[in-house]
Amino acid sequence: SAQTRERAFEPFFTTKEPGRGTGLGLSAVYGFIKQSRGAVTLDSVLGSGTTVTLYLPRPVQGGSPPPAEPTSGSIVPVGVTVLLVEDDAEVRTVMRRFLDAFGCLVSEAASGEQALLVLDAKPGFDLLLTDIALGTGMRGTELAARVHARSPAIAIVLMSGYPAELLDADRDSPQTWELLRKPCTREELAQAIVRVVSPA
Repeated sequence: SAQTRERAFEPFFTTKEPGRGTGLGLSAVYGFIKQSRGAVTLDSVLGSGTTVTLYLPRPVQGGSPPPAEPTSGSIVPVGVTVLLVEDDAEVRTVMRRFLDAFGCLVSEAASGEQALLVLDAKPGFDLLLTDIALGTGMRGTELAARVHARSPAIAIVLMSGYPAELLDADRDSPQTWELLRKPCTREELAQAIVRVVSPA
């Protein structure tokens, strides 16, 4: 449909039922094509089919290829160690892909309790990236406070798809903690990481 076509390149946009998928995968295509200084079009006729066309620049004969535009991955310091805490496995997979693309070294946990076990086994993370709502267990804000008490130098980014949670976190959390609204783009995630890992 026209409505789906307009949103097809958004991260996490999907036409599937809840729990059946995190997106159409076209946001990754869009990021790649922009990094390559190309273009992409999507033509679709409801009930007939869809064609996605990629346009990639070709170097002039005898010349060198055009320089690639800087990407979000180039501004995140390579090798940042990240503890990613997200109870939704599909969202966690997408966020992991973003972090891998930045060159981060990622460990995952599905709950606050699991995250603390990971920290016991492997302390010294540069960044805690956690959702605020983590199912029935410990909330992300409580996890962040406990992790910060253990390791005051760790950078913290809190994520939520609910504005009210972000408002509460903004009121109650240290100013050094970053708040990130979900769904986010790869660029928005990169900027949040840079703000806390490489403060000006």
